[in-house]
Amino acid sequence: MPSTIERIDENTLIPDLLRAHPEVRAVFDRYGLRGCGGPDGPVETLGFLARGHEIPLKQLLQELEAARGSRYVAPPPSRTDAIYRPFFQAGMIVVLTAGAVWGAYLLLRIAWNGSFRAAGLHEVNAHGHAQIFGWVGMFVMGFAYQAFPRFKQSRLAWAPLAWVSLGLMLAGLVGRTLGEPLAESVVGLGPIAVVSAWLEVAATLLFLSVILATWRRAGKPLAVYDFYILSALIWFVVQAVCEALYLRATLNTSSREELLALVATWQGAMREIQIHGFALLIILGVSQRILHHFYVLPEPSRKLAIVGLVVLNLAVIGEVTGLVLMRQAGREWAGLWYLSILAITATVIALVWNWKVFGRSSDVDRSLKFIRAAYAWLLISLAMAVFLPVYQFVVLPTLAPGSEAVKTGFSHAYYGAVRHAITVGFVSMMILGVAGRVVPMLNGASIPRLSRLWGPFVLLNLGCTLRVTTQVATDMTETAYRITGISGVLEVTAIAIWAAHLWRIMAGRPYYRLAPTAVYVSGSPITGEHHVGDILDKHPELLATFVELGFRPLANPVLRRTVASGVSVAQACRHMELDLTQVLDTLNQARVGQSGSLRSLPLVTRG
Repeated sequence: MPSTIERIDENTLIPDLLRAHPEVRAVFDRYGLRGCGGPDGPVETLGFLARGHEIPLKQLLQELEAARGSRYVAPPPSRTDAIYRPFFQAGMIVVLTAGAVWGAYLLLRIAWNGSFRAAGLHEVNAHGHAQIFGWVGMFVMGFAYQAFPRFKQSRLAWAPLAWVSLGLMLAGLVGRTLGEPLAESVVGLGPIAVVSAWLEVAATLLFLSVILATWRRAGKPLAVYDFYILSALIWFVVQAVCEALYLRATLNTSSREELLALVATWQGAMREIQIHGFALLIILGVSQRILHHFYVLPEPSRKLAIVGLVVLNLAVIGEVTGLVLMRQAGREWAGLWYLSILAITATVIALVWNWKVFGRSSDVDRSLKFIRAAYAWLLISLAMAVFLPVYQFVVLPTLAPGSEAVKTGFSHAYYGAVRHAITVGFVSMMILGVAGRVVPMLNGASIPRLSRLWGPFVLLNLGCTLRVTTQVATDMTETAYRITGISGVLEVTAIAIWAAHLWRIMAGRPYYRLAPTAVYVSGSPITGEHHVGDILDKHPELLATFVELGFRPLANPVLRRTVASGVSVAQACRHMELDLTQVLDTLNQARVGQSGSLRSLPLVTRG
């Protein structure tokens, strides 16, 4: 383990610095890193920390230099240091029980019977509720409690109430999930489900109150992206109240006709609040915070973001109003809903273009592909919504003139596919991507050592593609139902693999952490245990040798500062299938100035 570090700069890894100088922890704690990454901190560079927490790099380096040699004893760990963990774990449990797994089961029933009516309304609604509150809600709450105070370089206010909100939300989820589908057959479960829904309302109100109190404690103005998040949290509370009222109304209907009228009037509007008001706005807000700071994409336009926020909130109101009035006052109000969809689509396109989501990033890691795929699915969903009138009144009458969707004037299959593209393709894909980046940082795991998560990525995209395309195809052929049933299994498998991977990291498995390695001393022989980045710090002239040997990613300066700092020569050789002995011989010859080494050695041995 290092006893000292000669020079602290933007490329210095936080674990290396804390092992050598644990007293500088005071500086990190002051800037919101308390508890993050465990005793050694996250496996990130000081440059990344400064960028991610909006700290002037020069100021950070000066404070760290001044703190070296000081006397500082780190405070004992607090329960709030990793408050995100029980929320994330609860979200994983919910999605793999009442959420995605139950949804996949319902979908298999639908496929077997060849009809979407094979799943009961209360079953479907309980499943959807678990996805919104238990999957999306739990991850949003956990991430906000963990990240918001740290981004504001403060402490979480009213921390005991944050834990109370977790208990209320879990109690509400269990009561609602079990009570709603069984309310008609088990006496007394209906009232329990309704009470549970109001427990969830209390949880969302506590959540919003804690976040607002934390902002006041920080004493810092809200950035533009904060207003996106604040708007989303207000919609979160609004939809929770709507859910409680709607549940009570649907459970107390006296006839099927009354139930169907309620569903037709209010359920679509409520879903728009949940999807576009809550989920879309929270993700757009978080994206503005992380795309620029984590992935070095262009800084978002403040003016465009402000205009976009106003338009999006008005559009959500327009969607809800249009859907309700369309049922109560006539179909001409469908135009208000459609204009709102056009406004959301245009705004999202403008924001995505401004952020260069699909542009070149100088800090690519395993999570970026999930984020880009999520935005691709968002654009697909919005494009499908814009195309809905053409599909309903041109495509369907031409290809399936006798279908039920033509007779009723509305395709539930198509509209359901639009929603699946945004809920699974966009929202769930974004959760997988952001958590795949954040959880290793919070647990001190070295991301270059972790799985690239290609399995969950491919399976989730494949499942979502099958679901969206075959669900639309059910308007035209019953054969499509069989394929639709497979899609849910693929999506559940993807989420299960991802959840198991992150659960192991949160459990602190040691082989995921960046273990101390032999420290390279300038002029000494290079061994396989030495870090590539450490060697290049002492001998920058060896960069050309590394690249010619096959370490081509080192030509990228960002990768030299990040990945190379956490990977030993031996690990890199195993990954690239290079012969370690020959690589070490060549590097050591180049280090002492011996000539002719590269072209005289058969360096690369491919398996």
